[in-house]
Amino acid sequence: MSKITQPLAPVLAIGFSGAAEAQSTLRVVDTGANDVLNVREFPTSNARIVGVIPPDGRGLVPSGERNGNWVFVRYRKVEGCVSSRFVYPEAPPVRRGRSLED
Repeated sequence: MSKITQPLAPVLAIGFSGAAEAQSTLRVVDTGANDVLNVREFPTSNARIVGVIPPDGRGLVPSGERNGNWVFVRYRKVEGCVSSRFVYPEAPPVRRGRSLED
């Protein structure tokens, strides 16, 4: 698998899996420290930019809708399409220090 397409497999799994998986969140990857991820009105690089996400953005909620290499997400007060090249699933939270019942 090439370097560019590696992040696509987990995003594809989120986009097409059941409702429980669709609630997983994404994070921004491969974006420079002084750059942003553009959120677009439609799934094309020529579409109007409706918002931006910082390079360390986390908690992007995918709707499950995909169009080619674009994923429809919600981030804070903006919804729109982002390139799947720049998002990757976040790791689930680690559970610590709990008592297990027998």
